[in-house]
Amino acid sequence: MTKAEKLAAVKAILGFSDTTYDTTIESYIDMAGNEIIGWRFSYANGFDAIMDVPREYEMTQVNAVVAGFSIRGAEGQSLHEENSIRRTFKYEDMLAYIRAHVIPIAGVI
Repeated sequence: MTKAEKLAAVKAILGFSDTTYDTTIESYIDMAGNEIIGWRFSYANGFDAIMDVPREYEMTQVNAVVAGFSIRGAEGQSLHEENSIRRTFKYEDMLAYIRAHVIPIAGVI
């Protein structure tokens, strides 16, 4: 998927039709991509040369952006209660989502 396709997918999931949040969402896409590459290949030899999110993790990247964007302003919370309304977040941020769904590769020393 291209970055434009990922942006379109995130906007479709979040229900955005205008360009108000495009820059913010693109930043989230970049951050999620960097985290996926860093987490997946951090223990592999020569991972510095990898620049693109592996194809099998592109939807994980999109879903991580949706998870991160959806709880914007509530980062770090796992539970919120106010006026007898309780919200529990499965993932406290985008990084937690990525680390739960991306399997790291180990290298030989």
